Amino acid sequence: MFIPVAVRPSDIFGKGLFPLAPVRKGTVICSFSVDSKMITENEYLDAIRDERYVVVRTGTRYVGKYFTYTDDPDANLNFFNHSFSANLLVHCGIVIATGDIAVGEELTIDYRYLIDDTEVGVYNDATSGRPIRGLSARQTLLQTSRQLLALLESLDDEWQG
Repeated sequence: MFIPVAVRPSDIFGKGLFPLAPVRKGTVICSFSVDSKMITENEYLDAIRDERYVVVRTGTRYVGKYFTYTDDPDANLNFFNHSFSANLLVHCGIVIATGDIAVGEELTIDYRYLIDDTEVGVYNDATSGRPIRGLSARQTLLQTSRQLLALLESLDDEWQG
């Protein structure tokens, strides 16, 4: 994590991540590729089918048909909860604030950009009960690229990341 956070009970599900200081729009929060292992999408799907908890719990789409995961399910990175209106954008493993985030506001990401587009890994959103269906590798890259461009264009020239 590139910002100070606390893991504590979440109103969304289980435990969540909460910033200990205000976060400005455009702040780079973390990278899922730091201290992680890389696997192919097929290996990721096999892990889900085989119920390999660590990969299922920590696996995220990196870019294209590649996923990252960590051997440490208790690492702070693994406590981001899902939201269909997330306050963070994940693009190629980099997590960036899409707006200003107050101390104590839960940090959320949209899991549709992190999971595969098969029926293997589909599960329901804890808040709404709606299914969280992953997007294809191509759609993920296109949508997160567009969102990243729009975010960067909205920032002033003083942006530091």
